[in-house]
Amino acid sequence: MLGNLIYKEFRLNVPVWLYLWLLFPVLVLIIPAWPFFIAFSWLFMVPLYITQFDKMNQDLAFAVSLPVPKSGIVTARTCTVVLFELATLVVGIPCAIGHHLIWSVNNGAGMNPNMAFFGVVALMYALFNTIYLPGTYKTPYRMLWPLLGGTLAAVIVGGLLTTLFMAVPSWAHVLNDEGLGHLGAQLVVLLVGLVLYAGLTVVAWRRAVATFEHTDL
Repeated sequence: MLGNLIYKEFRLNVPVWLYLWLLFPVLVLIIPAWPFFIAFSWLFMVPLYITQFDKMNQDLAFAVSLPVPKSGIVTARTCTVVLFELATLVVGIPCAIGHHLIWSVNNGAGMNPNMAFFGVVALMYALFNTIYLPGTYKTPYRMLWPLLGGTLAAVIVGGLLTTLFMAVPSWAHVLNDEGLGHLGAQLVVLLVGLVLYAGLTVVAWRRAVATFEHTDL
């Protein structure tokens, strides 16, 4: 059943051109110096378009009329967003490796795209999900505050962390290394980011399910 609901999400609410958003991490490969967390923040536009197509197709009202639990509807939307987020990381990591091979220069405009950087990106996505997912099912189709609040929280925290990893000398030496000299410490940050991503997304999903159960369409 869940597979069919996810299939419905991609067929009705995810137009083909929306996959182009997965190419924003390629900017990491072609730009030598930039606040690269901004490239990954563009992904937050994807839920906006999904919601708009949901509204145009009256998909939520249609899904509620199906013999499926509300929890399944929320889970399918959560899986759709998570798949885009994970796909962005999958695209971004080889682009970061290519960045080091091509440019081999320190990123003076932001954090170097290393493994610790992707831990920060994972945390950004977790914060976005924490606000967006429960909010989208509290007031369906009134998406300004869930989307804006989730995006602002993610971008502010991402900007602060990447700035700290650059500005604090002891952190910059290890976590902002442009090469693989401190890979172990960077992988710890990546692992922490992924664990927080998984945990906070599950919490957000559960809150969204509980909220939608009491939402009257």
